[in-house]
Amino acid sequence: MNPLLISGFGTSINVDKRKLIVTNKLKKEKLEFFPHRMNHDSIIIDGHTGSITFESLRWLVKHEVSLTLLNWNGNLLTTTLSETPRSGNLRIKQYQAYLDSKIRHEIASKITNSKIKSTLALCLELCRFYEIDVKLLENTIKKETDFLSITNDSINSLMTFEGRVASVYFEQIAKIFNSISTQFKFTVRKDKSNSRNYNASDEINALLNYGYAILESEVKKAINSVGLDYSIGFLHEITQSRTPLVYDIQELFRWLIDYSIVQLLEESKLRKSDFITTENYHIRLRENTAKLLIGKIRNNFNCKVPYKKKNFTYQNILYDNVQQLANFISGKKKDFEFVVPKLEINRDDTISLRDRILALSPENRKKLGINKSTLWYIKRNISNGKSVKIYDKILSKLEN
Repeated sequence: MNPLLISGFGTSINVDKRKLIVTNKLKKEKLEFFPHRMNHDSIIIDGHTGSITFESLRWLVKHEVSLTLLNWNGNLLTTTLSETPRSGNLRIKQYQAYLDSKIRHEIASKITNSKIKSTLALCLELCRFYEIDVKLLENTIKKETDFLSITNDSINSLMTFEGRVASVYFEQIAKIFNSISTQFKFTVRKDKSNSRNYNASDEINALLNYGYAILESEVKKAINSVGLDYSIGFLHEITQSRTPLVYDIQELFRWLIDYSIVQLLEESKLRKSDFITTENYHIRLRENTAKLLIGKIRNNFNCKVPYKKKNFTYQNILYDNVQQLANFISGKKKDFEFVVPKLEINRDDTISLRDRILALSPENRKKLGINKSTLWYIKRNISNGKSVKIYDKILSKLEN
């Protein structure tokens, strides 16, 4: 995953002497890409004025570079996709699977279980560094699982199950967001003005909306690559002008967007001025903010984790999970599971270590041989809620 963000006014995309040219006259910027040498796999357009030639569209399609268009609020408008594989039989099987209540429920259950497993795994990692109530989340999952087993085993029950767990999950994530940043406050995903989260009433929701739009684009490409129809989902209901299968697969990886935002906030680089307030009092990202968020998402999707006895990136895992679903629907596999490995956060500043550092007296500091200014600097960052890098030399002294 390596998207190129194009934002601002006066941008044009054209082809000149075989090269793709991206020009922003106002910023006096110009990017040139030779055929078959472009290292970006997608272009994200976050702007309202500009132009693109037919030849540019042809160039991008030939080089399998998707074009994603976002609206003013950072939500996905459309994505250009490569030609769908000719898979009429697969789509017929997909429609049949949807109409078969048993098969549909089986797939929907696997989606729900995978999402909940991944969100719990993320919280178990984050609780090492932040004060969150993972036990509450675990108890909610157990309670809802038990309730689901004795009630009507339906798609609506699964959606209710997922929704209640998601509510507790976001309560815990909100604690992390608010503990990191004193400037931005996050309460809920939905508000009175728009229940579908298309408009953000605060900066954190604006980041979430933008990140989920990037994820939606990637999922669309994955679904398109195997020839499935993204208008037919299994957990989410069919709705006009919606893409239920995209929403289904998104559920497996939303947590990766959430973690990307945690990482971005931890850097303490964002300010109120990095966001725009619209005339309707909704919040959207400025260009530089969008670039920072896309950078975090790109790094996480390109992170390699153990998968099927090898190391794969999360982007490859996304595509493989969609392929496994297609194989199950087509009858090539009798059973399958959505498998999304957990992300291990490699940081030294756990809660227990932070508490030990804050409680370290001047006498103990001297005994351990830690420099006074070094300890002061670390304590200051911890007190300010920042993530801190503790070098091996200091870490070994603290652990002795």
